Amino acid sequence: MKEKTSDTQNEEKKKDAGALLARALIFLFAAGTAVGAVLCLGNAFDAENLSLKIVLFVSGPLLAVASGLSWIVFAAALNPVRRNLFLYDRETKSEIPVEELTWERIEDRLAGCFAYYFRSRRLLAAMPPVLNPLFLPFYLLQFREAEDPDVDRLLKNKEMIDAAGLALNTLGLDDDGRQLLYHFGAYEGDVAPFHAFLDAAAPRIRDKITEYVKTHIEEFV
Repeated sequence: MKEKTSDTQNEEKKKDAGALLARALIFLFAAGTAVGAVLCLGNAFDAENLSLKIVLFVSGPLLAVASGLSWIVFAAALNPVRRNLFLYDRETKSEIPVEELTWERIEDRLAGCFAYYFRSRRLLAAMPPVLNPLFLPFYLLQFREAEDPDVDRLLKNKEMIDAAGLALNTLGLDDDGRQLLYHFGAYEGDVAPFHAFLDAAAPRIRDKITEYVKTHIEEFV
């Protein structure tokens, strides 16, 4: 899971870098053609050669049009069309039907999404509210493969356990929320019972996350 999250995060970084470079090139072209249009029209009046004057008078408006179109494209690039987080397929450039949405796809998109938002406090504060009930249940699933010291730190973090319990309740997993609190209270250093609990709870958590995503699918844009 760590490798998948890292790969997804690297892909997002490459995509962000590519989008930034594309916007920079569009900006440079728009600015360059605008300057070219001004220079052509400005020099056209002073040109003594008739052929050069005609070329400048023709080139100026053409460059102005190209600049205007480029600024429109640049503005659109700053405000791209919003895509559904789970349904949009980058390969086909279209959305899949919600009926085809699988846990594997949801898991992959959530891993990349949370990796993005947790890069900084500023991004975390901007995370859409619709994602909030999913983070800690999704986070718990990762602890099925976590090292014992990591599990130990989790089970000693009352604030995290309480928040995770509430998140499970929000998804309709009240019994699992109570079990989580029980393991927190009963923990004395042996992580095996907690791992067993997570193994048993994982299918239910996956199903409820999937159900939540499908129910709120229109909000994930």
